[in-house]
Amino acid sequence: AASAPALATTVAEGVFDAGLMRNVQQPQTMHYRYEMQGRSLAEPYHSDVRMEVREVAADGAKRVWFDMFEGDNHRAFGPMESLDQNPLVIVFLQRDVTQMGNLTGGSPNYFQQQVRRSFGEPATAEPLEVEVDGKKLPATRYVIHPYERDPNLERFAQFKDKAYEFVVAEGLPGGLYRIAASTPDPKDGHLILEESMTFVETRP
Repeated sequence: AASAPALATTVAEGVFDAGLMRNVQQPQTMHYRYEMQGRSLAEPYHSDVRMEVREVAADGAKRVWFDMFEGDNHRAFGPMESLDQNPLVIVFLQRDVTQMGNLTGGSPNYFQQQVRRSFGEPATAEPLEVEVDGKKLPATRYVIHPYERDPNLERFAQFKDKAYEFVVAEGLPGGLYRIAASTPDPKDGHLILEESMTFVETRP
């Protein structure tokens, strides 16, 4: 029997170099569910995120707009240019490091550098199935902990065990099923905060 294909071992290989947007060949809108939970919140928060691919050029280049959150948190922006990478990954991570900078008084660029460095390091990778619209699709989950070996860990000890999760599924438009960042308390392991965006559906 043929053996299963080997999993990519880094987020760089499995997410950024995986051509997640290659199967998007015509304009469409991808809907994701945003969730934020943890003991730092009075109650969980959830909202919709729309990633609208309005233009697809003959060479596959795409122009993408975002419509995120509701009320005072609403953000609408674009275009972002995309060829093979899913720009939602960049949007999510940029929001995350900006919030970390605001929370700690540190530089968002510093946190961004630590995350980027970890993309090329070995990640925890496991195959799984995800279910979308009643159909099960093969997927892969990648998990990294960028701050475990942070040289400035003493300044940002609350992020020691912070984890980033990427679940990719080739059968999905845009290839990204879920992206999440979770921060457990280093003292007791209880979840301080988790933010995630999970694929819901695609519409023309």
